[in-house]
Order: sequence, then C-alpha cells, then structure tokens
Amino acid sequence: MTTVSRKSSLIALVILLVSSLFNSCDNENIYFQKYTEIENEGWNMDKPISYEFEIKDTAVIYNFSFNLRNTNDYQYSNLFVFWNLQSPDGRIKTDTSEFILAKPNGQWLGKTSSGTVIENSMLFLKKKLPIAGKYTFTFSQGMREESLNNIKDIGLKIIKRDEQTN
Repeated sequence: MTTVSRKSSLIALVILLVSSLFNSCDNENIYFQKYTEIENEGWNMDKPISYEFEIKDTAVIYNFSFNLRNTNDYQYSNLFVFWNLQSPDGRIKTDTSEFILAKPNGQWLGKTSSGTVIENSMLFLKKKLPIAGKYTFTFSQGMREESLNNIKDIGLKIIKRDEQTN
C-alpha cells in the first residue's frame, strides 16, 4: 500500500469514526417534537399553544422539554410559562415553570443560530404517563405583559428515555 493510499484510507477511517461518534452521541430517542411559529405581534397571554400526542408505552419515563427560539432583542433574562397536561381520561395536571434564558451579565444560555436567534431546549418534566391514548400539552406565557415580543417559535420535545439513562 502506498503512502498516499494509506493516508486516504486513514482519513476515510477518521471521517467514518467521527461521524459514527456524532450519531451515537445523539442518544436522544425523540418521541415527539413540534414547533409553533409566533407571529410578529408576539406571544399573547390569551393565546395558548397546544400540542396533541399519543402515548402507547406506559412503562417508560418521558422527558418533556419546552423549546424556545427568541431573538437577541427579547427584553428579559427569563420566561414564566403556565402549562397543562391533559390525559386521555380528562384529568389535567397544571403547573408553572420558570426558564432562565440568560446569565446575570446578559449572556444568553441557549445556542445561537445565525447570530440573532437563540435556541433553548429546557427540561421541565420527567414522567411516566399511566394511561395509553391521546394527551394534550398546553402552554401559555406567564409574564406580566399582555404580549411578549421577540419570540420566534415555541415547541415541545418529548424524549423516550432508555432504561440505562438517568
């Protein structure tokens, strides 16, 4: 084998290993993920956002993450969200979550995409869902403003946890 072909084989092997490493690092088993675009007028406190999803496996734990895309011009370092989880039998679990979006010095905590939009995925609930069927998650903004500007998208991500992960 020549030096050039050895080098090419080594480069191909490294690329293969790195790509498989990236794929295996993404251990997330995304069960459900959906975003809702927020129009230019902002996220109004009287306009909740709902997501319906079906649960078939009641033996596993699900991680629920609130996903947010906001601009650099979002005026707060946090976001309060009121949420409801309605089960197939009509029972409703209601709670409030505060999501910290920036450090005290103003530095955003999320990932920056294109320099102007910050993406956050914040875990807020780990739960086994006891009944198979259709569930509905509803989010409402809980800030003291009628409408929140500079929010681009709201989303829900549900990850089905492996038994080996915490």
